[in-house]
Amino acid sequence: MIRWDAHAIAGTALLAPISAAAQETPGVVSAGSMIQVFAGLALVLALVIGAAMLTRRFGRVPGLSSNAIKTVAAAAVGTRERVVLLEVGESWVLVGVAPGQVRALATLPRSNIAVGTEAAPVGPPFAQLLQRFTERRNAR
Repeated sequence: MIRWDAHAIAGTALLAPISAAAQETPGVVSAGSMIQVFAGLALVLALVIGAAMLTRRFGRVPGLSSNAIKTVAAAAVGTRERVVLLEVGESWVLVGVAPGQVRALATLPRSNIAVGTEAAPVGPPFAQLLQRFTERRNAR
């Protein structure tokens, strides 16, 4: 003999509409629900793009200026190591950069020397070497 108490009857009464709706729902998605999903996606993307634009425009901290530190020159020392010359106010700071570390190597007074001019190439440019090679090859 099955004994029904008030909790069991209330539980089946609550689950009955859910199970009936699950049996009646077709497997096909309607066009209205797809439009609603795409409209929600478009709204979320618009909010993300808008937040990015506002952050770019108004997100600067007043005390920090992008002109406070300037990169004067940089040179690769190894495969993953670099030496960078930074201009900070009226002085230059030579910094060594490696994976996971940044170290100040020297602090120098700012000079009026034009840094950033490339040294003259030691040999002929690559285009001239390639032209000579193709001329020799065509001459054979």
